[in-house]
Amino acid sequence: MSSDSQISPSFSLETDTHMHTIASTHAYSTILELATYAKKAGLGVIAITDHGPALPDAPHEWHFSNLHILPPVIHGVRVLHGVEANIMDYAGNLDLCKSIQKDLDWVIASYHEPCCKPGTVEELTTSYLHLAENEEVDVIGHSGRGRYVYDYDRVLPVFKKKNKLVEINSNTLSKGKGSKEHCHKIVGLCKKYAVPVVVNSDAHSCFDVGNTKAALHLLAEEGYPQEWIVNRTAQSLADWILKKKGRNILEEPVSR
Repeated sequence: MSSDSQISPSFSLETDTHMHTIASTHAYSTILELATYAKKAGLGVIAITDHGPALPDAPHEWHFSNLHILPPVIHGVRVLHGVEANIMDYAGNLDLCKSIQKDLDWVIASYHEPCCKPGTVEELTTSYLHLAENEEVDVIGHSGRGRYVYDYDRVLPVFKKKNKLVEINSNTLSKGKGSKEHCHKIVGLCKKYAVPVVVNSDAHSCFDVGNTKAALHLLAEEGYPQEWIVNRTAQSLADWILKKKGRNILEEPVSR
């Protein structure tokens, strides 16, 4: 991977691949509202990634298996079917069955305290190493949270080897003691090891769709190359998904 292009103040993303609908009841917008505001924000692709079913206010697993009934394009925005699955333990197990994971366009795996309490650095390191073996997982969600610290030097190169994208999202930067500092460490090491990332809003309302300014600022401070951001354009995201899953998200998909 080359690293010729640094992130400029005018740089913006064409996609946002982590957001929640009212199916996760601590979020406040419908899919239609998210797509509408994505269009206003100049986005070409979004991913709907409601929380996996183990979180107390999350939708049933049928929500995820039925996403295929939605139109692929809403208000001119390509809408990917996804999940933010919960990591349930220190062995990297998720709360959504493999068959549903496989059918989705976009699988994020994240820790949330109601599903798994923070562990030791060694426990979390072991968990992420196991998670890296799950071929259906695309993204390691907001792993910079200060209460879920793992051995970044040990794990991040494995994420690269196993084709896992490391997420930096603006929402995480304001959550929890030490989260911003840990995100800086992660981005710095992703630069060192040439680990690709995705940059997202983690929007819980339509008003935050595309709100990635804080995350992009952090990447710029670390000198992270913009061409290593997989979701920088609709085409770069589509290329990554096509290579991994054999799906061209920029062509209207057949029912599945």
